[in-house]
Amino acid sequence: MSASLSPLRSQCRRALVSGHGPETRAALDRLELRLKRGALTILGALAPDAALCELFRRRGVLEGSATEYRAPTHTVVVPLTGLPKACLRKWRENGHDVLDLTLPAVKRAQTSLALLALEHCKPVVIGSKDDAEAIVIAGEAPGTAIIEDADQAADLPFAPKFGLVCQTTISKRRAHAVAEALRQCHPDSRMVFLDTTTPATWERERSVDGLSRWAESIIVAGDAGEASVRTLIETARRLGLAAHAVPDAGALDPAQFAGISRIGLTAGEFSPDAVLDGIAARLETERGEVL
Repeated sequence: MSASLSPLRSQCRRALVSGHGPETRAALDRLELRLKRGALTILGALAPDAALCELFRRRGVLEGSATEYRAPTHTVVVPLTGLPKACLRKWRENGHDVLDLTLPAVKRAQTSLALLALEHCKPVVIGSKDDAEAIVIAGEAPGTAIIEDADQAADLPFAPKFGLVCQTTISKRRAHAVAEALRQCHPDSRMVFLDTTTPATWERERSVDGLSRWAESIIVAGDAGEASVRTLIETARRLGLAAHAVPDAGALDPAQFAGISRIGLTAGEFSPDAVLDGIAARLETERGEVL
């Protein structure tokens, strides 16, 4: 008897909400439509997901550098996570047509942070220092600090007034916990906290919560370091479930699920639908049954 998944027949169930949120789907539809008119150059990685980047690479999208200010195509594309506004201006000044795919949620966070800075707040982004989106949001206000957890909040020096926004794909729970930690560290400071996490992120988390009543383990389609994937991993583990990020079906290790009879499936913000389909198909091949 094969033990690739379990000595019993394993079942897999998909989350009700997973993968691309509405804003990401709309941006990718715009990209698909524009591609029909000719070649394009993305100014960096389209999104922090290797499978999504490869999907559009196969469709003929070229990748260039955001800071070279020259490209092999007339039309250049701003990644979903955005670029500094000054960078976009320079591309336009150099004569390029710029297709701006910055997600509206990212633009809202940028604008929110800029307004907080105008109100003389010390600007803070709750997110990862290494994440392209958090860096772009922080670039809207000089001197912005990026903090990821309570320990980093404790390291921030006193300011009379803090203004906080969030990287859009982090957990609302994490964002509020970090804001509260900063409030506890600096009780004499005023604080303006604008929750700029997306409804799509919250809906994916709620769907994992729903799966937790049935599943023994969760697979999250997407790159392990991507913020929305990390959010779903954190959510599953908080609910007492083992959770694994799987970037594509080829990276799936069935041995990790030996003896597990119920596996929940979900996907991060930028993971293509085909990746979750491929993972589900491979699990079915490896003696699983997808519901």
